[in-house]
Amino acid sequence: MRPIRLRAFSLSLVLVALCAGSCLAASFTFFEGTQYPLKVYTLEGREPGPTVMVQGGIQGDEMAGFLTAQILARSTVVRGSLIVIPRANVPSINVCRRQVNVDLNRRFDQDYNAFFEDRLARVIRFFLSKSDAFLHLHEGSGFYRPTYVDQLRNPRRYGQSVIIDALSYEGLELAGLVNDVLPELNAGLPEDRRFHLFNTDTFATSTAHAEQRKSLTYHALVQQGIPALAIEVSKDLKDLEWKVRQQYRAARLFLARLGVEVVPPEGAFDFLRSYPAKPPRLSVNGLALAAGGATRLTLPAYTALEVAAEPGEAEPLLDTVPAVFASDRLGVNLALAPRMPMSPFSSLEIRCDGKPLAQVRIDWQGQWRPVKLPDRGLLLVCWLNGQLRFVPPDGTLEATVGDQLLIEGLWNGVPAEILNIKGIVSQSGPNTGQDAGCEIILDPATFWAGYLERESAASVCKVVRETPGQAPAEFAIRLNDRRPTALVLVADSGRVYEVPWADRGDATLPPGRYTLKDSRSNGPRDKLLPMLDDAPLTWGEVFHLSLNQTRQLILRQATTFDPLGSMSLAAGEPARVAARDAP
Repeated sequence: MRPIRLRAFSLSLVLVALCAGSCLAASFTFFEGTQYPLKVYTLEGREPGPTVMVQGGIQGDEMAGFLTAQILARSTVVRGSLIVIPRANVPSINVCRRQVNVDLNRRFDQDYNAFFEDRLARVIRFFLSKSDAFLHLHEGSGFYRPTYVDQLRNPRRYGQSVIIDALSYEGLELAGLVNDVLPELNAGLPEDRRFHLFNTDTFATSTAHAEQRKSLTYHALVQQGIPALAIEVSKDLKDLEWKVRQQYRAARLFLARLGVEVVPPEGAFDFLRSYPAKPPRLSVNGLALAAGGATRLTLPAYTALEVAAEPGEAEPLLDTVPAVFASDRLGVNLALAPRMPMSPFSSLEIRCDGKPLAQVRIDWQGQWRPVKLPDRGLLLVCWLNGQLRFVPPDGTLEATVGDQLLIEGLWNGVPAEILNIKGIVSQSGPNTGQDAGCEIILDPATFWAGYLERESAASVCKVVRETPGQAPAEFAIRLNDRRPTALVLVADSGRVYEVPWADRGDATLPPGRYTLKDSRSNGPRDKLLPMLDDAPLTWGEVFHLSLNQTRQLILRQATTFDPLGSMSLAAGEPARVAARDAP
């Protein structure tokens, strides 16, 4: 196998921990506040070495993969660096299914732009481009064997295998890498649980696995030119602790072979015997509910709901993801989205990493017949960036590209209204025209041609009532182009600098430490994602600008990861910035 090249990449994300004496660990959550948050961990060892990316949870019914990756994210790195994405597809984990709209592991042959999975793929590709090798953690059916043994053990199964796309590719000896590790990995394992090399022969015209050409390992190999493989444990093995232990051991052996040395945290696997330990701590509109078992809650009809869920007393290594689903809207996590029901639902279901743990029965008070607002009739009821909005027929909802929209229904309408945002398909499956009840990111690039009317610095789309037997109605949404005009930085001295935003522009500031304080832009600030030298920044984070140093400042849409432009920030005599003393 040819030597792994080292790629330069700043891992200065949000600091979360110092691994005892040897490892700097950090994390950042992309798409925070959406239904599809993506938490990325970075770990730097005290000794230099390559950067390897490890990912789990791309398919939500593969629990061992995301738990193994989570333990890796809490490990100590002695040599080299890790980028770890434990739960690459949180919505599919929440419902414990392979996919929600589309299979995320089939979205890497191009930059798709239809569903939330495609935004996740953008960030995953970004981090892969900063890596020197890639390990993908999966859980597959049965037990792979190169020749047919029985229904569970044959060439069409995936469990207990290490998968590669080719024996070798442009000097990368993938089979050699796997065969170097397998003897040690299989030492002491029962014969029927040993791992086998599985070459999908993805490049061959006659391959039985042509779909792998859309996968992440194939993208890593072909587009990034780095060694990539998948480690699959078997879904047909029911001992979760055993599977996670062996997958972690396999990952650790491959990491060592690739030049990265890791040490597991103490007691890393003990929690698996009772995982998940307890349901999340839950409150509805500030009212805390008892953890565990069945609970009843009384609410007035048409109450706007704010649900908060925090992980329970689980092992802190896990970083488990809680979800709360209304019985009429399974898959929409109320812990991440407000709700104003337009008709009653029966219960809330509480989950942790996709496992149902408790249920809350809802008793509704009052009549489910809206009291008419004075001088108002039919109204579109929706949430825009978490704020409740009412739009009359022929009225216009003002929004900005990248905003989050969730349509509830129609005030003074009927139950189960069909409300169609013309020009998009918000979810997979039969196209009924229904766009109510799911989170929609307002992005003109997702609309079919001809469905947007272009105005000055904005695009206009229509929401159409298509409920059978009901009078038609139309509502407009104006998507104003996102227009950043400046970033506000505060020096340690207290001096405030306003940097005018200009794509491919530049600005000069005195050397020193700066806090990224604010932005000047239309639309909410949290829909802007600033990045410095390819590393994401949070608002209020401090960064350094050294003498004679030039750094690249990038802005992206926070909900789509689409770039808005970049500019150079240099240290020297101030130029092209406005400065003032702090008030």
